[in-house]
Amino acid sequence: MHARRLRTWIADFRRDSRGVTAIEFAMVGPVLVLFIVGTIETGLLLTAQQVLDDATFAGARTTKTGYTATNSTQAATITAAIKKAAESYLDPSKIVVTSLAYEDLSKIGVAEDFVDTNKNGKWDTGETFTDTNGNGKWDADRGRAGAGQSGEIVVFKATYSWTVRTPVVARWMNANAPITLTSRTVVKNEPY
Repeated sequence: MHARRLRTWIADFRRDSRGVTAIEFAMVGPVLVLFIVGTIETGLLLTAQQVLDDATFAGARTTKTGYTATNSTQAATITAAIKKAAESYLDPSKIVVTSLAYEDLSKIGVAEDFVDTNKNGKWDTGETFTDTNGNGKWDADRGRAGAGQSGEIVVFKATYSWTVRTPVVARWMNANAPITLTSRTVVKNEPY
């Protein structure tokens, strides 16, 4: 008797389609929500990168003419222009701006010359070098800090520490620490 009732109940259960949609959504819903939130987070990240790129370009454009704001330095003018251009979307206090000046394009990223006395292919403490940028130490990049002089090539770099706002998406993107956004713009200073 119990076996027949159990078979009847199982047969009725298999024919009954009420609630199937709820069960299917329970399986698909979390993945769908994660995908939507992940898409939004990625969009925010890409927007932040674009804003940083545009701000860096705007700051570089401001300074390539040699313009310096009243009662300011050229470096402060550059930083202020970049932060002002980005402040609508990014926290200006988290933007770090650096710039290196070069004589020409071929010098970008080139190390200062040195005498490799031990022939190991890299500079070691004690080996003589040509201090091209005048900072008193050997550098893997001979660029001189600052906005450069008339006619020089300048590489402006702005970095920003972006935090993913949704913890689940942060774990999914393997971004438990802030993501560093970087923007570079290369300009040639006009004659001034």
